[in-house]
Amino acid sequence: MQILSMRHKQGKNGAAMKRKNEKKRVLMLASVASMIDQFNMPNICLLLEMGYEVHTICNFKEGNTCDDRQIVRLQKKLMQMRVRMHPWDCPRSVYDAGKCYMAYLQLCRLLEQERFLWIHCHSPAGSVLARMAAHKRRIPIVYTAHGFHFYQGAPLRNWLLYYPVEKALSYWTDVLITVNQEDYRLARNRLQARKVFRIPGVGIDIEKFVRCSRQSDRAAFCRKYHIPQNAVLLLSVGELSKRKNHCLAIRAIAMLQRTDVYYVICGQGPLEQKLIQLALKCSVADKIRLVGFEQDTAMFYRNADIFVFPSLQEGMPAALMEAMAAGLPCIVSDIRGNRELIPASGATVFHPKKPDELKRALERMLADRQKWKQYQTYNRHKICAYSRLVVQKKMAVIYEQMEEVCIQSMTGKGGSNEKNR
Repeated sequence: MQILSMRHKQGKNGAAMKRKNEKKRVLMLASVASMIDQFNMPNICLLLEMGYEVHTICNFKEGNTCDDRQIVRLQKKLMQMRVRMHPWDCPRSVYDAGKCYMAYLQLCRLLEQERFLWIHCHSPAGSVLARMAAHKRRIPIVYTAHGFHFYQGAPLRNWLLYYPVEKALSYWTDVLITVNQEDYRLARNRLQARKVFRIPGVGIDIEKFVRCSRQSDRAAFCRKYHIPQNAVLLLSVGELSKRKNHCLAIRAIAMLQRTDVYYVICGQGPLEQKLIQLALKCSVADKIRLVGFEQDTAMFYRNADIFVFPSLQEGMPAALMEAMAAGLPCIVSDIRGNRELIPASGATVFHPKKPDELKRALERMLADRQKWKQYQTYNRHKICAYSRLVVQKKMAVIYEQMEEVCIQSMTGKGGSNEKNR
């Protein structure tokens, strides 16, 4: 019995060593390709620099927040980087049970065909399916939560639906990455992931947006979008969805009753026609510009006067961070994520369901232009801690720790729960 036991142990360790010596292969997973494009290209570059063979799996066809041309550009870029792409029929919503089940089977087949050292997953539906499939195959997993659906002030329904699922799946999560302080505290206190980290958002190229604020092509911009050159230009950047709450901003602008204020929204999404109809109903259609998805958002930050961010829910909003780096005064909804970036005041923060509060904030901001320079200085100083360089240094540490997790997994030595910064 002792000899048999020793042979079994040697065989197990031998298999672990064989797997350890194989090509380091990881899978970057998200429900939709736009999540890879907008939030994960720096992570993919980092993994390639660290010597990994990187694969991606996502839905390239449906549910994306950018246009088809951008998806084609993404695919070409990944191909040039020698990143292997796996198409995935994953829905954005966890409520689409039939599609989720088919996507789960697709993922299981891929994990049987390819030997991944570990998986880095994103987005609600994708992360649920990834952790279920990875647990089945005993593959270590990193999950970045870009903003839990359960949070301070969230509807009770969110706590009843999303929290139990996240709680259960946290037992199968080796590393949980959060992007704001509120989620970090919640993950440490209520969830059971082995390791919990906080990174300051996805990281932005600060120099790109600082540079853009030093240039001006206002006359050409205004001609292109049929806006008077002396107008006050408000800007929002984000998907045209209920969560981004552009309807409230349109109502507030109608209440403002100023002929010199124009509102530009960069983004595409299912609510485009609803926003157009609302602008017509509020008699401000001539003041609203829906420009669709724009890859070069720097041009819009460069020509805007004030950034308006009325979201109902955010994790750590990249668009707001870009606006701060560009030096724009920002008026934002009083929600998680925004609160970490913008100090509360009557001129900068409003309740996300009260258009009259946004109207008053706009009035105060427009009445005191001398303060705009103060907002610019504060925003540029604050955003330095959220740069891509800062985030990538933290991600490198996390990825290095994942190698230790993989070794423990291969040798059968599971680690205890740890709560890290």
